[in-house]
Amino acid sequence: MRGFRSYLRRESRAWRVASSSGFAALGLALALLLVATPAAAQTGTVQGTIVAAGSGLGISGAQVSIVGTDIGTATGRDGSFVLLNVPAGQHTVRAVAIGFKVGTLQLAVQGGQVTQADLRLTRSVLELDAVVVTGTAGQARVREVGNTIGQIDLQATVKDPPQNVDQLLQARVPGLQVMQSNGNAGAGASIRLRGPVSTSQSNQPIIYIDGVRVRSEGYRRNGPPNGIDFIGRSGNIQSSPLNDINPADIERIEVIKGSAASTLYGTEAAAGVIQIFTKKGARGGAPQWTAQVDQGFARTLPFGTAGDDFVRLAPPDNSVGFCPDKVAEGLAQFEAGGTLPDLSTTINGVGAPACSWLRNGWRQKYSGSVSGGVGDFQYFLAGGYEDNEGTLPMDQEQKVTTRGNFTFSILDNLRVDWNTSFTNFDVFNTPAGNNAQGLTLNAFRAERNYRQSNNPYVIDSLLNQEITTEINRFISGGTVYYTPVSWFSNRVTIGWDQAQQENRNLRPFGFVSAPEGRLFDEQISFTTLTFDYVGNVDYRASDEFNGTFSFGGQSITTEENRIFGWGRGFPGPGAPTVTNAATFISQEDRIRVVNAGFFFQNVFKFRDRWFLTGGIRVDGNSAFGSDLGLQAYPKASLSYVISDESFWPASLGEVKLRGALGWSGRAPGAFDAVRTWEAVPFAGDPAFVPDNPGNPEIGPERTREIEFGLDAALVNSRVSVEFTWYNQKTTDALFSVRQAPSNGILTSRTANVGAIRNAGIEASVNAAIIDSPNWGFDLGTNVYTNKSLVLDLGEAVPFGAGGGWVEEGFPVMGADGLVIKNPNQVAEPDSLCIVGVDPCNASGNYIFGPQQPEIIWGINGTVRFPKGITLSARGEYQGGAWIFDSAADNALSRSVIWPLCANAEAILAGGGTVDQFTARERVECQTPISSRADDALWFPQDFFKLRDITLTIPFGTLIPRTQSATLSLSAQNFVRWINSDLRMFDPEMSSRNSLDEQNREISEHIPPPAVFTASLRITF
Repeated sequence: MRGFRSYLRRESRAWRVASSSGFAALGLALALLLVATPAAAQTGTVQGTIVAAGSGLGISGAQVSIVGTDIGTATGRDGSFVLLNVPAGQHTVRAVAIGFKVGTLQLAVQGGQVTQADLRLTRSVLELDAVVVTGTAGQARVREVGNTIGQIDLQATVKDPPQNVDQLLQARVPGLQVMQSNGNAGAGASIRLRGPVSTSQSNQPIIYIDGVRVRSEGYRRNGPPNGIDFIGRSGNIQSSPLNDINPADIERIEVIKGSAASTLYGTEAAAGVIQIFTKKGARGGAPQWTAQVDQGFARTLPFGTAGDDFVRLAPPDNSVGFCPDKVAEGLAQFEAGGTLPDLSTTINGVGAPACSWLRNGWRQKYSGSVSGGVGDFQYFLAGGYEDNEGTLPMDQEQKVTTRGNFTFSILDNLRVDWNTSFTNFDVFNTPAGNNAQGLTLNAFRAERNYRQSNNPYVIDSLLNQEITTEINRFISGGTVYYTPVSWFSNRVTIGWDQAQQENRNLRPFGFVSAPEGRLFDEQISFTTLTFDYVGNVDYRASDEFNGTFSFGGQSITTEENRIFGWGRGFPGPGAPTVTNAATFISQEDRIRVVNAGFFFQNVFKFRDRWFLTGGIRVDGNSAFGSDLGLQAYPKASLSYVISDESFWPASLGEVKLRGALGWSGRAPGAFDAVRTWEAVPFAGDPAFVPDNPGNPEIGPERTREIEFGLDAALVNSRVSVEFTWYNQKTTDALFSVRQAPSNGILTSRTANVGAIRNAGIEASVNAAIIDSPNWGFDLGTNVYTNKSLVLDLGEAVPFGAGGGWVEEGFPVMGADGLVIKNPNQVAEPDSLCIVGVDPCNASGNYIFGPQQPEIIWGINGTVRFPKGITLSARGEYQGGAWIFDSAADNALSRSVIWPLCANAEAILAGGGTVDQFTARERVECQTPISSRADDALWFPQDFFKLRDITLTIPFGTLIPRTQSATLSLSAQNFVRWINSDLRMFDPEMSSRNSLDEQNREISEHIPPPAVFTASLRITF
């Protein structure tokens, strides 16, 4: 109770921060509002066409607006636009389009009349006048921003039909790592920006959709908690909230990768920010309908030892067919009086089925949308349905998405955006991963599995269970834009994100490994509430010097409510509930965290080429200790468009220099500050014992980042270059610190004592090598490097956490284990780690390296043919990281005949002895393996994958009554290269909670499949 009262006091304090900051900001806004009330005026219409200079072709999708108002629209396919209800008087029309310089035109609008406004835009790949939102207080031009912001524009840069948002993000932005977890249905991907900034908190970036903060951590894995039932009894996958969004609804994505840019997001943004903007309607535009149909299939490519299938799930030639089908045929023969055939076989001395549990999974997706506008009202409505089979026999996912985005221009200076989406996501999983009652583990371990047989009839009996997850997610948010006068704008956003997840895990009555039956049912509610206010005051001191002063406040409240029931022992077959069980238990958990703060920022602008930004964010958080107080996060940045100077030769193109310095944080766990007590029964009476010691001084981890870089458009804007050097240091890192036993609590407490660092570069080059009216060839590449280092442990001692090692002088969450210096010699293993010669930790283990990539290299290219046909490809290499092969460790420790030891098994089968084993084989392949053998199963996880190759064929207006039709043929992940030192499996086959965990390890999963898709998109 004491801990609960402390928790409520901290929540109350955080709410006071929110209210005081909110009232201060609103008070200042109201004071400014009193000085300016717009006068009524007659209105007119502005219409025209936006075309490309040189070719004269209309530019589709250009954003056209009246400067100083909220009046704007997007151009149609021919570049035409119409702006209604423009106040009479002198105005500036502004046009912005991707790949072009901004265009402006001065004109006089007369009431009741139509004014013509035609603009010709010059090509530019640098896009200095494009508008960005993320990391700024309101909108800002690219030229004004002193830090790098990665941008993905789906209309301009995405050629393939992405399967989900995880796949959409892969290999598109330098510094952004997207690592798929496995090939099971519903599995999400872990996302990291510029390396690990924490060893104890999540490193997933925070997510915004249309200005509304939404859940970024992975959904809860479907499975009973440890201590009630073995934790692995499930499909062992974690779904990503990002994949609730239909990629077809997205207009663009902005990514900020570090603290220098994320100051305005405060205590929870040290791992970066991803902001997604969905599509909107066009003002005064006629309805535009879009329909899309995707059909395709997923196929698991051969994996396992080099050049061979891992034959325990499928024989190399798949000649006998699909195992469940063969088992059904065999059972029919048996019931007709025959005998059960033995479908097991031996391939190269390794037990394997003569049929396959892997299938080609059919994938289908249907989506449609309509957008347009009537007067001052714009709309975008969309819906989608997809039904995808996995490549494992029980895997399937079904998803329904709906979206409604509406814009109301109530007055010339008052606009309301309201965006709402709903997703229903159902996942059916095959029991997989490290699951003793699952398919993959028992197939991997063949005759030494938990069923003691590799006969498909025996293993197939494990498929008689149900593992289902249903997620219903509703996101709704409204933003009000009010500009009482041209120099003062206001934005208020209120948003709500709620996800309801139900996990159901049933092993029915009569199940082979639990005959009495067991049922786990879990209900979880995730809620995020956003309140955000920003005010911007534009001022001008002279023709050459002006600026923007911004202020605002923000409050983010997250809640997680969880209740589950578990029961065993059912009276008979049927559809059980937990209360039908002979024995059942339940549990309830509730977590509520409030983060609130306010900020001030000023941008000084000199001659529209020098931009100096300074600001500060102040936060309170309910997870902070009671003795901590508020936390301040300052920022400063400089941007200089040197190519705008008169001395700059035009032949050198456009160049922008930039630099930024900023701080942000990562809050501690919800109850790290609180002394808590664990309820335990004693002789039938309620009682409790000490649990978490608590820390009243605990606060956020603080990450300081400095970055410098440049952006350039060279060779007549045919080559774009981006380069960034960054260095980030996390101080007050949260480590576990041992306590004196005399205080009565034996557990460690979490404290702000450590320091870690990440440093590296990001670079990208994109070139239009051939650019003619009918032919084109664009080639691009990007590279990202990162070196992480533990700088200081403070009061903590070196420790292992989440499968990684933390010690001064070594990479963050390092891979530590047993090194074999002479692996291929027929000799005793040399495994001595010599301090001063080798990277040895305090325990005498070898530090192989980091578990996160030190280099990511991406390459992309597009070939443009006559008739608008394009062929595009995108590949990605990740290197420098190490991964632990937990699947091999589990198998070898149980004396399973394993492919890594095929040579050793052949030696013994031929009458040889252990003396003929190599040093590595003596560690890994003796039966039983030594107690330290598992420490040697670290491997480099370097790989290259062709993430996508797509052929796009436009049909134009060949289909009657349509504006356009496009057919895309796409293949993802069907070409790959894996470092031969990673002797088995695929690095994207990781453990059950891979989205949130700090480390990665290979588990008994399957790799992400190759996906082949045909997509037809029609607009009319």
